[in-house]
Amino acid sequence: MTYISAAFEAHQLMSEKRSLMSFTGHFDHLAITLLLTNIKSKLSAIEITTGMDKRVYSVLVECIENVCKHSFHGNEKENIATLLLSKSETKYTIVTGNHIMNDEIPALKEKLETVAKLSPVELKQMYRVQILSKPTNDNNAGLGIIDIAIKSGNKIKYEFKKLTKNTSFYLLQTEISIKK
Repeated sequence: MTYISAAFEAHQLMSEKRSLMSFTGHFDHLAITLLLTNIKSKLSAIEITTGMDKRVYSVLVECIENVCKHSFHGNEKENIATLLLSKSETKYTIVTGNHIMNDEIPALKEKLETVAKLSPVELKQMYRVQILSKPTNDNNAGLGIIDIAIKSGNKIKYEFKKLTKNTSFYLLQTEISIKK
């Protein structure tokens, strides 16, 4: 497959999914600042009076923090992450992806599965308990994931795609329903 063909397929997919923003590259401070500024501007223009722009932006910030927290910072190729924001008639969809060490997957997967099983009320209770407890390495981890689930109002979807014996690509998707 040529780069031209791959670029066209990417364009078709982004158009079909109504992509507002897509980025693949290094999530350094400058890139994140520029992305967030651009996204904030786009959301403000789309969602003039509903307050939806602030909600989507807030979830997006948590998703980017999740990428930064769980990224494997290995060689140049393995330090690349992905962000996709799209909008349909009924929802916004945010997908992030980054490299992660395989030995970190079980603990992260356990947190993701725990959050996926909880109701909105249980999520808020879990968040409150963790925020009020004394910080340790384990008990405050996952607050961002809980926050994403609470703010989005929907279940988080995730996958780990094995790349090498040591690394995988961690994909996280959340949807924010547009209430009419």
